[in-house]
Amino acid sequence: MTFKDVPPAHLEGAAPANAAESFFIVGIGASAGGLDALSALLKRVKIDGAAFVVVQHMAPTQKSMLTQLLGRASKLQVVTAEDGALVKPNFVYVTPPNAELSMVDGSLHVNVPSAGGDRIHLPIDSFFGSLARDRGAHAIGVVMSGTGTDGTLGLIAIKAAGGITFVQDPETAKFDGMPRSALESGAADFSLSPEAIADEVLNISEQSSARPRASAPEFDQHLGALAELIKNAFGLDLTHYKPNTIQRRLQRRMALQRVDRVADYLRLCQGDAVELAALHRDLLINVTGFFRDGEPFQLLKSEYLPRIIERKKDGESIRIWVPGCASGEEVYSIGICLLELLDESKRDLKIQLFGTDVDAEAVQQARRGLYPKSIESDVSPERLRRFFLKTEDGRFQVSRRLRDLAVLSTQNLCRDAPFSRLDLVTCRNLLIYLQPTIQRKVMRILHYSLLPTGFLLLGLAESAGDSSELFSLLDRKNKFYSTKHVAVARKALDVEIGGPPLSPSLPASFGSSRPVLSLAQLADRKILDQYAPPGVVISDNLEVLYFRGRTTPYLEQPSGQATHGLLKMVRQELHHSLKQAIEQSLKTGEVTTASARLKDGKSGFRPLTLVVQPLLEPETKARCLLILFQEAHAGAGPAGLDEPAPRAAGAQPAEPEPDERVRLMAQELTLTKDYLQSTIEEVERTNEDLKSANEELQSSNEELQSTNEELDTSKEELQSTNEELITLNEELHSRMRDLSASNDDLHNVLLGVDRPMIIVDLDLRIRRFTPSAEKTLNLVPTDVGRSVVQIDSFLGGHGIEKTVSQAIKTVSTLEQEIQAVNGRWYLLRVAPYKTLDLTVRGATIILIDIEVRKRRAELVQAVDQYAAEFLAAVQHPLMILNGELSIIWVNSLYYATFGVLREEIVGTRFASVSGGGWANAALEKALSETISAGKPFRRVELELDIPGRGRTPIKVGGSLIRGVAEETPLVLLSVEGEFTERGGKE
Repeated sequence: MTFKDVPPAHLEGAAPANAAESFFIVGIGASAGGLDALSALLKRVKIDGAAFVVVQHMAPTQKSMLTQLLGRASKLQVVTAEDGALVKPNFVYVTPPNAELSMVDGSLHVNVPSAGGDRIHLPIDSFFGSLARDRGAHAIGVVMSGTGTDGTLGLIAIKAAGGITFVQDPETAKFDGMPRSALESGAADFSLSPEAIADEVLNISEQSSARPRASAPEFDQHLGALAELIKNAFGLDLTHYKPNTIQRRLQRRMALQRVDRVADYLRLCQGDAVELAALHRDLLINVTGFFRDGEPFQLLKSEYLPRIIERKKDGESIRIWVPGCASGEEVYSIGICLLELLDESKRDLKIQLFGTDVDAEAVQQARRGLYPKSIESDVSPERLRRFFLKTEDGRFQVSRRLRDLAVLSTQNLCRDAPFSRLDLVTCRNLLIYLQPTIQRKVMRILHYSLLPTGFLLLGLAESAGDSSELFSLLDRKNKFYSTKHVAVARKALDVEIGGPPLSPSLPASFGSSRPVLSLAQLADRKILDQYAPPGVVISDNLEVLYFRGRTTPYLEQPSGQATHGLLKMVRQELHHSLKQAIEQSLKTGEVTTASARLKDGKSGFRPLTLVVQPLLEPETKARCLLILFQEAHAGAGPAGLDEPAPRAAGAQPAEPEPDERVRLMAQELTLTKDYLQSTIEEVERTNEDLKSANEELQSSNEELQSTNEELDTSKEELQSTNEELITLNEELHSRMRDLSASNDDLHNVLLGVDRPMIIVDLDLRIRRFTPSAEKTLNLVPTDVGRSVVQIDSFLGGHGIEKTVSQAIKTVSTLEQEIQAVNGRWYLLRVAPYKTLDLTVRGATIILIDIEVRKRRAELVQAVDQYAAEFLAAVQHPLMILNGELSIIWVNSLYYATFGVLREEIVGTRFASVSGGGWANAALEKALSETISAGKPFRRVELELDIPGRGRTPIKVGGSLIRGVAEETPLVLLSVEGEFTERGGKE
């Protein structure tokens, strides 16, 4: 159980000292969408004696109208918070813009948050934390609509201080980020609508003022039964925790359930397992944080961890234990410091971090290593980048390197075996909740666990106390200690929670300051010293705890090792009677008396009465026994008390008569026989028990042999399984390497693809895309995982989702020409994404730019239409060239004259046709002037090879064609020669 970041006095839920100031202060945190929720809550609130403080996220430079808006909705007086204002009931205080509120001694303090820096601004958490420290059980926290996680840690602090927490039902919130974060943390007592929160706050306020608080006697009367319920249900024993801690938690649950009497709440828990579990969770509130308290961690990293590292050789281990680790923040904080130091010093040391806690749910959370966005206020951006991974929902996951350093487990510090050979133990804010006896035991356990050179770090409100013989104080302010070279008895470590409470090894008065005695008390003590019979107080294991009066005539220290065992110290003639009286008193729990005779030198025996009376140790309720040695004397002292008769100075005891001596010896012989007979009977019983135990041991030995054989078989099976796992691990490593190589190949292939390409899964969500797709479609890395529909706007509303679904469904490739919103034409090709086993896992989308091809086709179509309309009547070969001097059209006479096909000439450079015969400098110059200046030309003469005619002279003329294509110039060439004249005559 760990309570952190809240001072111990307030963790106990202490109410304000002045009863007049014991009204509730309700802190309300809200952000986006919070105005409507605040208005609904305050509109429902009636004047009931509570005060309200509203902390709303606002822009620093924004002029706030929140006070006026809430003033119209509320019957209470709504004011803007001012620095130093004393909080009064039935007022609503609103945080001003660019300000941070805190509570100190019942007054509000307005601070301007520091600009810049690495820490995020969390005004709700900040105010709730100060409210918890200042008001304890009279604090109420409410988190309403908003984004992010602000307010979650503040609610945890209020709950730890004994206050009550509310969260707006996420279904009623416009933005559910803050409410859901608080609910997931388990910090909320209620999740209600704003109106229901107002009603519940009113009920709690009214009933708390009218309800009488449970008295200490009533609490003590039922604590045992309640502790038994908790122990049976969850295994947690409360007998070693301070009653005040338990009482505050119990009173908080009683207030939530509106129960006035402890007996009624006990009956509720007996019949309601849910409420019993809620009480158990309250007793185990875990409030922690990264690098908490600041200065101790700075000192730990700058001084104590370097000293540990210096003492280690390369390859050795640094072992650190954090008992009461809660959700693991402190364990990981120490790990971060160690990794930073080892990286700086270039040392090769192993790190072993042990984090334990009695709360299994907290340990599970620590193992997950998943923390809310609010840790940005405690962890620097550099450490977040280095040691954490940010998840999609904004939370932070501890990196694998840091997580592998920690061993996190459920452990009861007082019951389970401790770790050993440790260099450092940080046990912070745990001892203050344990009883002094258990504190001493825990300190001995920690001393046993640490190396002789180890360090101990305690909480700021803790100290070594009665264990100063085990630890030396190094830093009084930050509570650093070093171990002393002192041997600790193994018995001191044998603490078992769940058994009877431990008996104290010293009187309760030891170690406490001596009170000042009054005259009457001094007189009473003198009278008791003089007239009260001597006696001893022993534990239930017959160890002497306290000597009262002069016990020398009845007890003596035997030769050999010193002991406090009563039956070893008592005189032999008293042994039998005293043992029987003790056994009877332990069995019945009542006062037992026994008669005995005490040897008195030569005078024989004198009568003695032994009185055994059961007692309970006040602090730990441990069972003890008071033993009084009462002698019968001839005279009576003052007030009727027996007083020994005076003996003359130097007088010798009178010699008894012979007959009296015989009688006394006979009595002694009878007592000896009785004692011997009882001893023989006890030995016989012991022998029978030993025989029975021997038989059981033989049976157990056979079972153990059988178990050992089974273990040998299991060992072989485990070895075989281990070999299989090793083989499987090697295969997985090989596959990982292949997968990594394939991933690298795919990454480089996608980088090299110069076309927009997108891969989607079966849910039509984007998995990967090429850099060209990122540029053309305006995609960003965060678009991975989003629907492919978002590229539909670029495609002009094509309906890409339907096309992709059809390609996946039909397992076929679909192609379609589309014009995008940028005016360019693309060929959209959608193909199913198939695995190596031909399973369809999605689809690939490729965009091929066909703008040039599309424009060229349009140009050819326009030229064909122009030629059909204007050039059909020309009876000699014609040719049309584009601005790049490529042939885009020729008439039928050209095909007939030169004996070529359309596929052989259209689309080629004119200079390369007819075996390169068109390559003529004068012609090319004339074409260039025509294209640039629009100037026509005639009669450029050259010779060409014409089929059936041989080399034939021709004349070429050309002119610019206007009005057909606006983007590219077109030139019409006319070819004339002898073949045209004959053709014309024919």
